[in-house]
Amino acid sequence: MAKNTTAAAEQPDPLAALGRLVQVDPRELEVDPHNARKAQQNAKPDAALLASVAEIGVQEPITVRPLEGGKFGVFKGQRRWLAALNAAKKAAAKGKPVRMIPAFVREDLAGADHETLLLSLVENTQRARMTERDTISGAAQLELIGTTEADRRRAARILGLKREALKAARKAADMSTEALAEGSRYGFDMIELADLAEVEELPRAAYELHAAKRSDEKEGKKQRGHWQHTMSQLRQRLAGQRERTAAEERLTKAGVKVLARWRSMDAPDRPLAALTTTQGEEITAEAHAKCKGHAARLDDECKPVWHCADPGKFGHVVTGETKDAESTVTEKARRREVIDKNRAARAAREVRKEFITELCRRKSVSEAAWELVLAAVLNSPYVMRTFANKTAEKRNMDVARFTRAADPEGKEEPFTELIKRTGKARRPQLLLAYVAAAYEAEMLDRAWEHPQGTPHAWLVFLQGEGYTLSAHESAIVAKAGGRPEEPDEEPSSEPQADEEAAPEETAEEAAAEPAEGAQRAEDGSADAEAEGDAERTAREE
Repeated sequence: MAKNTTAAAEQPDPLAALGRLVQVDPRELEVDPHNARKAQQNAKPDAALLASVAEIGVQEPITVRPLEGGKFGVFKGQRRWLAALNAAKKAAAKGKPVRMIPAFVREDLAGADHETLLLSLVENTQRARMTERDTISGAAQLELIGTTEADRRRAARILGLKREALKAARKAADMSTEALAEGSRYGFDMIELADLAEVEELPRAAYELHAAKRSDEKEGKKQRGHWQHTMSQLRQRLAGQRERTAAEERLTKAGVKVLARWRSMDAPDRPLAALTTTQGEEITAEAHAKCKGHAARLDDECKPVWHCADPGKFGHVVTGETKDAESTVTEKARRREVIDKNRAARAAREVRKEFITELCRRKSVSEAAWELVLAAVLNSPYVMRTFANKTAEKRNMDVARFTRAADPEGKEEPFTELIKRTGKARRPQLLLAYVAAAYEAEMLDRAWEHPQGTPHAWLVFLQGEGYTLSAHESAIVAKAGGRPEEPDEEPSSEPQADEEAAPEETAEEAAAEPAEGAQRAEDGSADAEAEGDAERTAREE
């Protein structure tokens, strides 16, 4: 037993090799001349480290050694020391106590330059950085296990993140390794990675978002307008892709052959609408279901257009193909333009309404906004008169959204409580929300066909308030040209596009009364049906 005790006593103290642990004022230290980090840009602490040290100080001791002149030189932990120095200078400038930094003092290295450089080099070459996946997963766990909102906010501050970034980490943690690598290569932050995770199954999604981010950075307004528009378009595309997949699965499960989305020129299939029996009778989908060639091709609304896979083989007669090729190509191009532009209008609408919601939450309204509100109240332009004629449900829906009020459905006076609790300084924002809802009611899918007047004036106003126009909205403004003017009288009836090729209104807009103007005279469901018909015809031909 005595022998073992003696042997244990002879073992060197492993902690002694670390040096003497002290608390020191970071302002009393300097960089050791033999610190391996020579490039200042490599030693500069990043925003996350600065935020962490400012919040909770340096948690891991640095290592210093005595220098000539009585100072101590930092040769391990230079970035932590610089972050502590930054915090100390700010605290001193505000007359606040300076937080000390823990340090190991290596007295034995005084004058030992070779050994000091070697240890500094080992410190910096053998450290493995956390992977992007580790960082995201750790942030996601902090969001999950934080017991209070205060815990989560504090964690975000320590990590140098926005609160929204910590929330976004949960979504980003689920993204694939490939998408994470691509997003990291483009320099996406945690919030941007979470957005990419939402649409990563779309090809080129990361590239499109990268291009949008560069456009935002080029404008230098510190906003994410182009990114938000691109995300809205990608979400729309993803929803369509998933809807199409689900529709194809339903047809396949029912025993129906699903034809390729795009028909090749030499494909024998034809839609039932272009077929008859040998006796000249029309062929219905129900009757054709027993045919071995029974098939379907999904249109752009994922509705089945019934076909026969090979009419000649199964005894049907092809009829009705009389249009010349040039006319067919022109009509297809027009239908494609209508469908694409209407979809672009719907994608932009959601981003625009989010901006308006934030606009109505600002501390004050701009001079231009005041002029818009006063003109709407005093001049009673056409846009306000038509808005007043809408049902209460349609009027209140966007007003409630823009003011973040409670659900107004079924309430006779839905905004009474909101008015009572809104202080004088914020009452103009309530008026702006109402006027904004009136203008938005005029921004129908087909506004691009006749952009003069309300669409042009409204988009120009929003752009002046800091809104980033989508490519579709920019085209509307460019097409209208000139000085934006708001028509005071109801516009005369303008020629409409071919009904079959002019889809426009969503179900929400379809509820508008006939008195709401020429562009709202058609029923929205008919528009949706026209879009489907247009697309089906384009595919069939």
